[in-house]
Amino acid sequence: MNTSHQEARGPLDIEGLKAQVERPSRAVVTAGMPYANGPLHLGHLAGAQIPADVYARWLRMLIGAENVLYVCGTDDHGSTSELAAMQAGKTIQEFIGSIREKQRDTLQRYSIAMDIYTGTSHPDCFPIHKETAQDFLRRLDKNGMLNKKVSRQWFDTKLDRFLQDRFVRGQCPNPKCDNKDAYSDECDRCGAHYDPTELQNPRSALSDATPELRDTLHWWLDMWRVSEQLRIWVQGKEKKWRKAVFTEVIETVLPSLRFDNTFEAQYKEIKATLPKHKSKYAAGKKVALTFENKQDLATGQAELNRNKIPSELIDGWAHRSITRDVTWGIPLPPEMGAETKGKTLYVWPDSLIAPISFSKVALKAKGKDPELYKEFWRDPKARVYQFLGQDNVFFYTIMQGALWLGTQDNPERLPKEGDYQLTEIFSVYHLMIDGEKMSKSRGNFYSGDQLLDEKGFHPDQVRYFLALLSLPEKSSNFDFETFKDRNRFLAGPMNAAFEKPIAAAHSKFDGKVPDGQLMEKVQQETTQIIKRYLRSMERAEYSTLLFAIENYARQINSLFTQFKPHDDRQPEDSRRDALFSCFYVLKNIMIMLYPFVPDTMNKVRESLRLSPDAFTIEELGRPIPAGHAIGEKQQFFPAAE
Repeated sequence: MNTSHQEARGPLDIEGLKAQVERPSRAVVTAGMPYANGPLHLGHLAGAQIPADVYARWLRMLIGAENVLYVCGTDDHGSTSELAAMQAGKTIQEFIGSIREKQRDTLQRYSIAMDIYTGTSHPDCFPIHKETAQDFLRRLDKNGMLNKKVSRQWFDTKLDRFLQDRFVRGQCPNPKCDNKDAYSDECDRCGAHYDPTELQNPRSALSDATPELRDTLHWWLDMWRVSEQLRIWVQGKEKKWRKAVFTEVIETVLPSLRFDNTFEAQYKEIKATLPKHKSKYAAGKKVALTFENKQDLATGQAELNRNKIPSELIDGWAHRSITRDVTWGIPLPPEMGAETKGKTLYVWPDSLIAPISFSKVALKAKGKDPELYKEFWRDPKARVYQFLGQDNVFFYTIMQGALWLGTQDNPERLPKEGDYQLTEIFSVYHLMIDGEKMSKSRGNFYSGDQLLDEKGFHPDQVRYFLALLSLPEKSSNFDFETFKDRNRFLAGPMNAAFEKPIAAAHSKFDGKVPDGQLMEKVQQETTQIIKRYLRSMERAEYSTLLFAIENYARQINSLFTQFKPHDDRQPEDSRRDALFSCFYVLKNIMIMLYPFVPDTMNKVRESLRLSPDAFTIEELGRPIPAGHAIGEKQQFFPAAE
């Protein structure tokens, strides 16, 4: 074996791979904001906080911690928090403050390393958030992105107040659903979205009154105006976003119209004369046509009209009310008119804007100028990565995109330097518990603290298992037996891969890395796993990656089986090469697993007597030098049942 040639070739291959990775100048990571109405549960951890923490740690290893902000906080202005506070008999701030502290403690227990965990109503955030949100509203209003519209909303005559969406319950209007406790605008059982006027047998959640519908004026966001820019942006993400995200968003923003199916025969006669489009049957005995752009849509609709086929735009998605008649929230700027009195920003745009405010708060807490947020949010070389549930994709792509575009001097173009940059999205499906959707009534609801306090698991065990689940592709199951099997693997073969080289170094090589050569097969396997690691981490695709890292770790056990570096009856050169290669593999595993199980990998680092600076992408594929002193073994992954 020509080791000198391999040493020259191998590291060069790995260095080349590392050089190819996209490295943003700055990065913001944020996750779906929990309501301040209860503890963080497994769904929060699996679907948002842990995947985001893994990604933030990866970015810190890639571009340096000083260039990364991982920010989040509680979504305070939602009706869920207000209702929960009322039921608890506490003021909203008192209730939210205690919940937020408990959530922050849970995050810390799971080593979720945020730069800030605040809340939209928290004293350190609210003034900044109010200023940021009102700046958005002023710019949107100035740019003609807001329309006033009178709608009918539920009003509690007993309490003399309008009722937010979650303050009204009733029978779901979906005839296939029997939920009698649906919200006024959506059903959390069947997933249906509908107009509040469609809710059947409504009742106030705040009193025993039957609410009545009353006229009220609100501001509506005109997303149709920027739908072409949204389409162009989304089409550029076809290879980057997860398939489910891309499909949902592009099918929404592609310009479409519909007409009664009674005109289908006439349509077929002129179909070939229309611009390129796709047709399908739609609800309500309609035919829907989807065009490639708005110009083609206009041409197609004009041709239909000429042939006496009346049609209508499918643009309901593009017009959403963004204000509410409540006092608990961000007030509208008074200069928008006298009609703003008593109106506040709807919780969805409130929560979409919030991470910008959180970033300012985080910078201020670090002793930096909050205006540095522009380097993270307004620079085309920077990136913002958002982790959320699949059912929130519309808001974090289309509504947020329209808000961002609407603040520009010209909304009808894509962002330039100095504008808010459109973001990257990672979504996941629901977490199931033992095959069922998590539910308190079923008794399979687990908070993050319960797994640690009542079940006795270590946070890294939970982090590792949640990262293994295929939530980006489908709803996945937290099965306790499978979880325990994985813990046995970590406590067994994985721990053995960590312990054997350390033990052999102390028993046979004076506690040092021996003077050996890197084995060719190890170098080849390392090049392949690093290539896969860099690609998978960039895409936040963790599940199959972790199984691949496990296979890579098995090399250590194989090298011990074949070359027996702990047995001085074997040839010394091969023993030295094998143990040198084992430490090479071990260092790479330590770096690659650090974002997933940081506490355990810190123990490995301490035992290897490496600096915390070793947790960087640059150190992948670089061996621990011969003669380096190794520390003692520790308890790495905890013993399993």
